[in-house]
Amino acid sequence: MVKNKLLSFIRDTLERYSSEAGGSGEPDIFLVDVFVKGYVPSGRVEILVDTDAGISIAQCMSITRWLRNALEANEEIKSLVGDDYELVVSSPGIGAPIKHVRQYGRHMGRLLSVRYADAGNVSHEIVGRLLEAEVLEGTAPFIVLEPVKTDKSGKKERLDQVRLELSRISRAVVEVEF
Repeated sequence: MVKNKLLSFIRDTLERYSSEAGGSGEPDIFLVDVFVKGYVPSGRVEILVDTDAGISIAQCMSITRWLRNALEANEEIKSLVGDDYELVVSSPGIGAPIKHVRQYGRHMGRLLSVRYADAGNVSHEIVGRLLEAEVLEGTAPFIVLEPVKTDKSGKKERLDQVRLELSRISRAVVEVEF
């Protein structure tokens, strides 16, 4: 319940921040995840945010200030995190799982490692280049991957494209390419 209240407060505060910042030409910011670690009065609140084009360090700093001011002004929420809390706002790093459907659009053309269940509920894993992401509201969201298979000599073999419904994906991670 504590995390739900805090999560709701953070989501609402980010929406206000995004709508006010949107007037200045800043991209729409969305919440990816919240982690609450430790206990009152010295907990740590980690907030992952992103935009469709990626988020800058300056934006994360601005959001941190905005959230801290909102937390300090709300006694009920402040009592949930305590007086000596640490607030960290950042973007999901490389290797972090994709948790928000809007993140797929930002990773077009990149290599993803995806774990999914087929129609028979059998788990599979595939590595492929993200070619398409249909994540609009009102449609069944899906992605299209071009699987990449590397043979023993290191040569990449191209396979037929795969269409995966997001509801069947249990984990998707952007792969680092060298």
